[in-house]
This record gives sequence, C-alpha cells and structure tokens, in this order.
Amino acid sequence: MASASSQPAALSAEQAKVVLAEVIQAFSAPENAVRMDEARDNACNDMGKMLQFVLPVATQIQQEVIKAYGFSCDGEGVRRGKAGVGSGEGASVGP
Repeated sequence: MASASSQPAALSAEQAKVVLAEVIQAFSAPENAVRMDEARDNACNDMGKMLQFVLPVATQIQQEVIKAYGFSCDGEGVRRGKAGVGSGEGASVGP
C-alpha cells in the first residue's frame, strides 16, 4: 500500500493498454473463470446479489493484476486504475 510520502505511480496510455490486456487475460484464466461462474450462479440474475457476489470477485481479480503496476490493492486503487485506462491519458496514483 502506498504511503503518504511515496511517489504516485503513473501510466502512459500504452502502459494502460497493457494493464487492461493483462486484466482481460486474468479473467480468461481457468481458475478465475470458474470463480466468476460460481459468483454469477450464486447471484441468480439478481442485481443486488450481483453486487454482493460478482463485484467482489471481479475486483479481486483486477487487484491481482494492477498491484504490479503500483496501484493499491483496495477499491481506490481499482477505481483509479479504471479511470486512467478509460480516460486515454496517463493515470496517476497517489495517497
């Protein structure tokens, strides 16, 4: 986890594309595909249960990838990672 005095991690647009490709590949990994299928089965097409079962699994899979790029392993790190990828600009992660 980044401390208040550490430098924020920054990603260029090209690096963000690489991270996104790795996240997509992580979702395709057999063990993660099974985890997502189980979470979807537990949710039974109920939106509230999707948030309860699917979202945490999806976030955890993403965290496993993005932590290697200096993003924190909490929800804020995932949110900032997505914001940087979606904006087409470099993402900056700080305290």
